Amino acid sequence: MEAADAGADYVAFGAFFASTTKAVTTPADPEILQWWSDVMQVPCVAIGGITVENCKPLIAAGADFLAVSGGVWSYKDGPEAAVRAFNELCAKAPATPR
Repeated sequence: MEAADAGADYVAFGAFFASTTKAVTTPADPEILQWWSDVMQVPCVAIGGITVENCKPLIAAGADFLAVSGGVWSYKDGPEAAVRAFNELCAKAPATPR
């Protein structure tokens, strides 16, 4: 909240899942995304082990953005297919009022 009040463009929460990019030292619960979306205007980013297969609960909880480097570069059908799949899932999600 201090970062948002100080003018941050966004805040990031995670890690939500095990990650091959970094060691997970502080697991996060998707409820934090819903809480943040309910009380703050600053967008939130979900980060940590996010893949096409596991991102739906984070989108539903109110993540404005997903940090998905491993989820793109390690996708079984290649990065282009991963981006397409993420975009389709995000497009289907109802908009979170801000």
